[in-house]
Amino acid sequence: MTRYDRLLSTADRLRRLPAGSVTADAFIHEVLGLAGPVLPYTHDEAAARLLLPPGFEADWPTSIAGEVYGAVSRKGLLDGLPHPHHGQWGATRALALCGAATRAHAHLAKPPA
Repeated sequence: MTRYDRLLSTADRLRRLPAGSVTADAFIHEVLGLAGPVLPYTHDEAAARLLLPPGFEADWPTSIAGEVYGAVSRKGLLDGLPHPHHGQWGATRALALCGAATRAHAHLAKPPA
C-alpha cells in the first residue's frame, strides 16, 4: 500500500468514527510520521489544526444533521466555496478536520500520473 493509499484509507476510517479516541490519535500520529508526543487530534480542534500541511488552512462551511464538514485548502482559497479543497464530514469539528487534513496530506503524497 502506498503512502497515498494509506492516508486515504485513514481518512475513510476517521469518517466512520462517532467520537474521537486515543487510539485514533495515535494512529494519525503514526500515519503522518509525526514526532513528539501524541496530541488529542480527534478531540481538540487546536490539536487537529496542527495536522494541516504547511501553507494550508481550514474552515467548517456547513453542518447538517449533527455532522460537520471540514474543508482544508491552500491559504487564501477558502473564501467562496466551491474551489479546490480537501473535505470530509465528521461527527465533530475535530474529526472532520482530522479527515480533511489527512486527505490534504494524501493529495501531496499522490504519485505522479
